[in-house]
Amino acid sequence: MHSASPNAGSTAPESNAQQAAVGPAAEPVSAAANPAPMSRADSPAEAQGRRILSTAFVQIGPDGHLTVELRGGRVLVLRDVVMRPEDYCGVQVLGAPSGAKFCGGYAEVAGARPGGAPTPGEPDLAAPNPLKSPDGTANRN
Repeated sequence: MHSASPNAGSTAPESNAQQAAVGPAAEPVSAAANPAPMSRADSPAEAQGRRILSTAFVQIGPDGHLTVELRGGRVLVLRDVVMRPEDYCGVQVLGAPSGAKFCGGYAEVAGARPGGAPTPGEPDLAAPNPLKSPDGTANRN
C-alpha cells in the first residue's frame, strides 16, 4: 500500500476547522441588490443657484457675511451661512429684523457675493450729468 503525505503537493480543500477559524467566504453582492440611496437631481435653476452661492460661500472673509440676491429682487445679508442638500440657512444681518433666521431654496438665488456692504452701482454713462457749482446750482457754460 502506498501512503500519501499530507504536505507533499496536497491540493485537498481546507478542513472545516481551518474554514471556521478564517470565517465564511464572502460572496460578492451586486449593486442592484444593495443600491446606494438616490439623491434627487437639481433642476437647472437649483443647479445654477447652488453654483452661484457656493462660489461666493468659499470666498467669505473674516466678517463672515454673505450677500444673497434673490430672483424677486430682494437682497439679504447673512452670517453663519450653512449650505445643506436641499437649502441654505443663515442669520440675517440686513434685510429683516437683525438676528432672524432665513432659509431659502437654491432655485431662488440670482446672485451672491462675500461681504455685507452693498457694492456701488455702475454709473449709467448715458445719463445726463450736469456740472454743478460748489453752491449746488447747475453751471451753464
